[in-house]
Amino acid sequence: MKTKTLKNYSYDGLGFPIKLQNVTMLLVDGQWSPKIDVRKVAENAIRELPYQKERLSGNQIKFIRTYFDMSLREFASQVVNESHNAVAKWEKFGTEPTNMDENIESMLRLYIIDKESTKTKKQAQEFIKSFRQIREMSFLKKSPAPLLMNAV
Repeated sequence: MKTKTLKNYSYDGLGFPIKLQNVTMLLVDGQWSPKIDVRKVAENAIRELPYQKERLSGNQIKFIRTYFDMSLREFASQVVNESHNAVAKWEKFGTEPTNMDENIESMLRLYIIDKESTKTKKQAQEFIKSFRQIREMSFLKKSPAPLLMNAV
């Protein structure tokens, strides 16, 4: 089987662009396909999204909700304290930034960090550090840039 490595590869399989580096490509039935572990890409993406400087897009909101296996109603009531109609409206923004309140977005980012970290003392300190970092962020108003990570 023929292979090659691409320095940069844009993966859109999660609904938003992720820029992967050093991706092994396989020649399958005459077409080059990336050899990536989508589960690991999703795990890395969920850990990187809270630190994205741009506002979250509708597709990223949907990814977050589905990553945590939540219905619109569950996500609305348990995570963002909004109506499920508001969440559905945000998700309809697709690749564009949502119009969600910045405080709600900050809380959503902190929710992700909290869910993805375990509760050792060191990790609790990292959570507080992340909280402060997100609280001080001034979100850019432009569309989200692709996440950048190594291929997995």
